[in-house]
Amino acid sequence: MVTLFKKETFNGDKKHLVHFLSPYEKVFLKAVLPWVPSQVSTAHLTLMTILWSVGIVMAGYFSREDIRWLWAFNGCIVMQYITDMLDGEVGRKRNSGLIKWGFYMDHFLDYIFLCAIIIGYSFLLPPSYFFLTLLSLTFMAGFMVHAFIDFAITNNFKISCNEFGVSEMRCVLVLLNILLMIFGKALFIGLFPLFVLASFLGLSFLVYTSQKVYQHVDALQQAQEPTLEGGEYGTKIS
Repeated sequence: MVTLFKKETFNGDKKHLVHFLSPYEKVFLKAVLPWVPSQVSTAHLTLMTILWSVGIVMAGYFSREDIRWLWAFNGCIVMQYITDMLDGEVGRKRNSGLIKWGFYMDHFLDYIFLCAIIIGYSFLLPPSYFFLTLLSLTFMAGFMVHAFIDFAITNNFKISCNEFGVSEMRCVLVLLNILLMIFGKALFIGLFPLFVLASFLGLSFLVYTSQKVYQHVDALQQAQEPTLEGGEYGTKIS
């Protein structure tokens, strides 16, 4: 459906959170928020992603010799999940005003965290998988690029698809690490090429379907130009 939005409106702090874990996250935030110390600001929580990223790289490196280091890997994923949930909510509750700073730093550090995860897993792969590792980073970063371009077009920040979002992806990674500790890294070596292929196909499908939608929006906007000319509104998908 095509609706109208005011061009000066910034909706970066209003994520489109339609995903499976969303109701449980709301319950968690309601229970935990009162316990966040006043000295801990939204900026502190956002910047904690740097610490979790370093921890993941180190855990991945040490897991080459002892696969049990993946417990630390999982711990960093869970802690980043918690601080990522809390940073925006703390900012809104305390009216910190760091909306654009939070949007920029939160999502730039999300990219750093993504790179850390891929680097961490790369230590478990043979040297011959180096090119596949680069491809995996390329395709996964492509999903992030799509989200920001879509936001620039629609002013609607969507980070989930068919009730599967970043939160569910974190859970998948935690489960994967548990399986690797049970069955060994040979499982990961066998599955990694399939993961890269699935990422490529998923990104290709997303780009194809999205460009068709934007093409349709362009056609609608051209038809509405006499009405919109000189007005304060643009076109938005919702």
